[in-house]
Amino acid sequence: MERLALRQLFLLLMLIVTGSPAAEAQATEYSPSLHYSCVDDTFLSVSVSAPLHDSFVNLGLGLVDPHGRSAGSGHHGDIIPRSRYGKVVEIPPHPEMSKVVAVEICGALSGAYLISVSEHGNLDYRLDVTADDGTRSNQGNMSQPVNLHADGDRMCHFRFNFRMAKGKVAIQWLDGIGHPLAFSEMPTCDPVPRT
Repeated sequence: MERLALRQLFLLLMLIVTGSPAAEAQATEYSPSLHYSCVDDTFLSVSVSAPLHDSFVNLGLGLVDPHGRSAGSGHHGDIIPRSRYGKVVEIPPHPEMSKVVAVEICGALSGAYLISVSEHGNLDYRLDVTADDGTRSNQGNMSQPVNLHADGDRMCHFRFNFRMAKGKVAIQWLDGIGHPLAFSEMPTCDPVPRT
């Protein structure tokens, strides 16, 4: 009996000192970017955010890789290996200015990708595709942001091609049938009927 009381007291003290797991989960509803643990390998992030990255947007995000595997909202079938989906803080010391909802892949493959954004309501948002070749060099980083506006309750598709050649990353937006867009042309929502 005395041993049980001591154990309960010890557990209570540990909760007070370390904080309860439930309270900690409520305080941090997000994770740091997978980028910080994807060392020496290609990294790909597809994210949606508020224009100032100061809040998490209420949008669903899905991604299909060149092999037809998927991750994110509405995921069906085989999952993209080494991928993660959810609320992410890209700069952990500054969560107030780096909040995104993202699909992140460590060891991303080159090829054509399909993005699905499930829009809700009437809000401005930013869609961003970011890649890194794993060398942490400035030449190996690439970002392609697009400013968009949600138009009610609809599903939008966007396409891009991800390539790596000689240590350089290239991201190119594609049109609805997979043809490259001109360098200055940004993709627009390719609306998909909801099933």
